[in-house]
Amino acid sequence: MTAPAPATTTTLARVRLAIVGVAFIATLEIAGGLVSGSLALLSDAGHLVTDSATLGLTLYAVSRSRRPAGARHTFGHHRGGIVVAALNGAVLLLIAAAIAVGAISRLRSPVTVSPIPVVIVGSVALLANAAIAVLLTNAGGGLGVRSAALHVVADAMTDAAVVGGALTLLLFGWNRADAVVSLLIAVLVFAGALRLLREALHILNEGTPKDLDAELVRRRIASLPGIEGVHDLHIWSLDREHRALSAHITVADRPLGEVTAMVRSVELLLCNDFGIEHATVQAECPSCTDEPKLYCDPTEHHDLVHQGSELPH
Repeated sequence: MTAPAPATTTTLARVRLAIVGVAFIATLEIAGGLVSGSLALLSDAGHLVTDSATLGLTLYAVSRSRRPAGARHTFGHHRGGIVVAALNGAVLLLIAAAIAVGAISRLRSPVTVSPIPVVIVGSVALLANAAIAVLLTNAGGGLGVRSAALHVVADAMTDAAVVGGALTLLLFGWNRADAVVSLLIAVLVFAGALRLLREALHILNEGTPKDLDAELVRRRIASLPGIEGVHDLHIWSLDREHRALSAHITVADRPLGEVTAMVRSVELLLCNDFGIEHATVQAECPSCTDEPKLYCDPTEHHDLVHQGSELPH
């Protein structure tokens, strides 16, 4: 079962503080990159600028998620953070490509870099990013905040690489070290962005949560007393924390009170064992459909509903 996220008031406060910290580090790295001529510092600064913008969008999304559900948004506003995560992933792919192009260019034609400013600025950025990552890791707020936290963790790792490259240049005089570090940053950013984008798109495409086995869910529902079958099963998530399910269960012809109790037992099973907090379960007798499908798309269901049926006059 999914653990509840911390209160969104705390989340908002932590995200605001992270925005200020990330913006400060980005400004410091831009200045350090211009003074030293380091592409690695400028690359990480560009990444931090997008992180700052993403945190701003995340702040907006978390604020919207606090709004109650209504007639226009019957599930509330939980998808805002997922949209932000998807946009963040797409932008980061472009940034990774731009960094890689610059790094390859510098590998072919090395540029003089002053290593001491890079070591100083990179060390300060490393410590600051590590602190911000800790701040965001337990902040709650769903995939949007989690994605931002992962990027800050990646920033801290790249800061360590930047410092290592500068020390290599300082101690051994290898003038391609900065370009190699920049290329490493590009690879890390690309890999993280691809994972983030895939997860966000999976949720937006109404995919079954990756830690759930739909067949296991079906078997557990069908094992409950009185339930003869399960079909038209759909499982999806609004964001990383909130899951939903709809399904039809087949039951024998019996009093409504008994059927209601059976539906309630399904809802409790789903919530307690699978963390599915919003379930819509429709009970029907075996004669309602001849060949029920376990998974049914909307078009098939529409045809099934209207097959051989007429509205009463």
